Amino acid sequence: MTPLDRDPPDRSRSPIIRRLLDDPRVAQARLGRRIGRLPYFTRVESATGPITHMEGREILNFGSNNYLGLANDPRVISAAQEATARWGAGVTGSRLLNGNLALHEELEEALRRFYGRTGAMVFPTGYAANLGLMSSLLGRHDRAYVDDEMHASVLDGIALARAHMKRFGHNDPEDLRAQAAGDTHAGICVVEGVYSMRGDRAPLRNFLDVCRSTKLALVVDEAHGLGTAGERGLGTVEDEGIVQDADFITITFSKSLGSCGGAIIADAEQIEALRINTRPFLFTAANTPASVAAALASLRILQAEPHLVRELKARVQSLRDALARHGIQPIPSDGPIVSVEVGADFDTLQAWRLLWNRGIYTNPVISPAVPPGRGLLRMSVMRTHEEQMVRTIADACADVFTDLQLSQEGRGKVAS
Repeated sequence: MTPLDRDPPDRSRSPIIRRLLDDPRVAQARLGRRIGRLPYFTRVESATGPITHMEGREILNFGSNNYLGLANDPRVISAAQEATARWGAGVTGSRLLNGNLALHEELEEALRRFYGRTGAMVFPTGYAANLGLMSSLLGRHDRAYVDDEMHASVLDGIALARAHMKRFGHNDPEDLRAQAAGDTHAGICVVEGVYSMRGDRAPLRNFLDVCRSTKLALVVDEAHGLGTAGERGLGTVEDEGIVQDADFITITFSKSLGSCGGAIIADAEQIEALRINTRPFLFTAANTPASVAAALASLRILQAEPHLVRELKARVQSLRDALARHGIQPIPSDGPIVSVEVGADFDTLQAWRLLWNRGIYTNPVISPAVPPGRGLLRMSVMRTHEEQMVRTIADACADVFTDLQLSQEGRGKVAS
């Protein structure tokens, strides 16, 4: 008899494990899996492109962050393969000790030059970059002012620092000003260039003005802005002319650059201080050679071919126009995340399921990610989507809204 043949021990006697198993979200996920209603952990069986093989089917994919299509670019794939052959599958050490490859430094130099700043620092994930920056900058008595729709990586970093967090209204610099006025504690303001759920943009210039008057350091998370905003794809910081003014810019490689990892962009003096103080950087294995080489190759393509950003924007506008022809009004934005407010969680999940049944993949966003009754159907546009694909999903959304008796503006049931 092998260990797998034996009955597992009863671990429910531990209050900690019992609490884990009884968490309402766990129960919800179990129920959803049984009835096939919760659309999470969908199995992907091919490279992620406009048409993706998922759970045994060819699916029209409008749920990926592969915005520029570079995850599938032969030049990027070749760079990852060559790096693996030269440097190995993994680094097996931290940057601090034995894992600091010339490849890591080459990517940091390329990022520094791309943003025209004097320092850059790469991390294994975008989550780790935000976690490391927050936990290194902040102390127990400091203030962290964050947008009400801030990403979990920032919130977790603030919690790790045990700093005092204050939320201001979404994209509301005047609420930030009111809260920060007269506060003598050291602090930071954190915003996202493009918000990951609704897809709308932060008024960065206004936030910068508030930060200057209140002596707050400004952090801009450009996870969804890199490669999708700005003439050269630097992000919303480029559009608003604050590339040099933002104190810290964080990015991820897992979206427009089609790889995995993240980085902090700042002045060299700040980066050097972070490099010896950031625990999520010091106490983890370094980025794999393949992921670094892929990100570097994608960055070079973006620099050489800025028309990719314009092509993506054109495809985004095509989807918005197609939805508008059906009377469907997404949340205003010009970025690659096109979100339609559906309403109740159940209706949002039903809309997702009906689209899935038609062979279309999207991302439903329900509470607690959004307030109850404000569920979103989130569509992500790739530059490599074709016009017919855009028309297909717009037509399908119109049919689904009609089937569910949802208003075309996506705000709950149509009155009967």
